[in-house]
Amino acid sequence: ISIFSSIILSFHFVKPIKKIEQHTNKLIHGEYTIKTNINQKDEIGKVASSLDILSEKLFTASEETKKIDKLRKDFISNISHELRTPVTVIRGSLEALYDGIIVEKEQQKKYYKQMLNESIYLQRLVNDLLDLTKLQNTDFKIEVDSLNIKNLLEDCIHSISQISKNKNLSLNFKFDSDLFIFKGDYGRLRQMFLIILDNAVKFSVENSSIDIILNNEEKYISIKDYGKGINNNDLPYIFERFYKTKSEHNKSGTGLGLAIAKEIANKHNIKIEVLSKENNFTNFKFLF
Repeated sequence: ISIFSSIILSFHFVKPIKKIEQHTNKLIHGEYTIKTNINQKDEIGKVASSLDILSEKLFTASEETKKIDKLRKDFISNISHELRTPVTVIRGSLEALYDGIIVEKEQQKKYYKQMLNESIYLQRLVNDLLDLTKLQNTDFKIEVDSLNIKNLLEDCIHSISQISKNKNLSLNFKFDSDLFIFKGDYGRLRQMFLIILDNAVKFSVENSSIDIILNNEEKYISIKDYGKGINNNDLPYIFERFYKTKSEHNKSGTGLGLAIAKEIANKHNIKIEVLSKENNFTNFKFLF
């Protein structure tokens, strides 16, 4: 009877407790993928089950920490890269002017213009970074008001029309209703559409068109240009911070515009779909 009782005690209490102890020690040393494999319908089984759940949560938290750490390192690397060029250009130009190497008025004017352009780029980069940081902050609240998206788009088209004239582009606005009521932040939504429209103008070929479609029935907005298009290799990464396509048209870009647009869309529960064919068209579709 004693031997039989000892065997039962060993199988149901001693061995599971030892397993739990081993499991806990492994958790302490960062091994979060292990399982206790204890399936008992008693208090020990409940403790083992709780430890397994804890392991899963610790593993998830560990992976998230690694991801955040990688994003932080990538961010520092990217921002350093973006700042290096304009700072180097400004310093080099100033040194040349200060040392008296550049004496001709026309040459000096070119150097001043170059420094001005680089400082404008730096200012835009800082502003974009501040915008993106605000939008990614979980505590950031958008101002929600009832608004008519049709009026908002007309405002955006009016703002972008001056730039589009430089390339002789026609902006075709088609809509199936005068009312497209939506609750959101007018300023941020305007910023989102202007980013996409600005890109559409930037990458369009001269004398082409940009089609803006508002479909109230199916609740979507489409902005389509007939220009350079996006390479299939670039398409999955266009919303990442500092990701810029290798193009002559994109030299002045900060690589943050689409990331900002995506964050604004997320804040409003708007889904963005992108279709593109290189040297043919690019279509951004906003699903409300």
